[in-house]
Amino acid sequence: MRLEYIILIILAVCFYFTNVNDYRKDKNREIFVNDNLKVSSKVITKSGIIGYVAKINKNEVILITGDVDNTSTIIIEKSYIDNILE
Repeated sequence: MRLEYIILIILAVCFYFTNVNDYRKDKNREIFVNDNLKVSSKVITKSGIIGYVAKINKNEVILITGDVDNTSTIIIEKSYIDNILE
């Protein structure tokens, strides 16, 4: 009977460290991005697009991507920015 309780406790601890802890890290990263995002920041989106911030609206960000000769602009939501690179 005690073995079942030990296994249940181990599973609960594993669940905490895999799910709840990752959720907390993602929320902290999102807060960091929202606080430090500014025009001309180099960012990467959750889908892997790398670009520079051209304009910041309330919930939208305009990114400039591509090289010097062939640039394009993308309008995305702030929540889709994964991290600030520079």
